Amino acid sequence: MNDETAAAEFDGRPTVKLVFTGFGSLRADRITWIGTELGYALSADEPYGRGQRRLIFVRDDSPASRQRAQATLTRVQAAGTWSAVTQPWPGPVPFGPSLIHPERAARAQRGIKAYEGWHPAQLVSLCCIAAAGFFTLAWAAQETAPAVVGSCLAGVLFLVGAALGPRYTRKWHQKNRQLLEDFRRQQAAQFPVPPPSPPPPGPHRDQMGI
Repeated sequence: MNDETAAAEFDGRPTVKLVFTGFGSLRADRITWIGTELGYALSADEPYGRGQRRLIFVRDDSPASRQRAQATLTRVQAAGTWSAVTQPWPGPVPFGPSLIHPERAARAQRGIKAYEGWHPAQLVSLCCIAAAGFFTLAWAAQETAPAVVGSCLAGVLFLVGAALGPRYTRKWHQKNRQLLEDFRRQQAAQFPVPPPSPPPPGPHRDQMGI
């Protein structure tokens, strides 16, 4: 699915569902970015069958989102390519050593969505269950020293994961949120969205000559 085909999916319908198979999932970040630029918000990133992933987008009808979508379409149509939205900053970059690439921001957005659907208690439970399984295996293989040592080490690693995993995922979530916020500021400065047109004058304003 190239950029133009992906953009055609975001045609104004309330919900867009896209399924990726195999190596097609490598374009999930880019398509997430395209959908966001066209006024859609990522609603879900979920497994879908064997070896597949499904992205679900919902249309964002806020005025700011619709203005940004129109501004993006104007830039893309003028340049004839989606690369126009990722053009280099003209001059010194005011956001650090390099710009945040849109696909990196989309990856952070997908990470945020994944964190929201994954409670830390689930990670702790899975790690504890796995640790118990390895310790049980070590008990059952008492006569085989390498198996006992290996199983015990694996069990300890899962216990460490249960203790440190929630803290790591929380920091990862905060890092993604900060990166996405920085990217939005970068886009607002690099591609300012023009203000909406003033409303047409009402009948009373015409009659009063204002």
